[in-house]
Amino acid sequence: MVMLYKANKHCLEGRVQAFFEPTAAVHKHDTRQSKVFYVRKVNTTHRLLSITVKGIHMWNGLASDIIHLPSLQQFKKILKSTLLYSYL
Repeated sequence: MVMLYKANKHCLEGRVQAFFEPTAAVHKHDTRQSKVFYVRKVNTTHRLLSITVKGIHMWNGLASDIIHLPSLQQFKKILKSTLLYSYL
């Protein structure tokens, strides 16, 4: 999730950042999902479980107030408490 947070803030290397493409960059028109990462279609189970697919599904499921936190420290803290709270 930290990698996806950094990708959302465009703080990753160019080659790694290219794996996490916003939906707005794929479609020329505005869509309901334009604020999330684009999930590429996959044909293998191995690829389906990779961070570029499974991680993006998890990221896109997070609440927008968590995604848009200003610092990585805050993001980690809120994400941890949110995930732990869901198991109580």
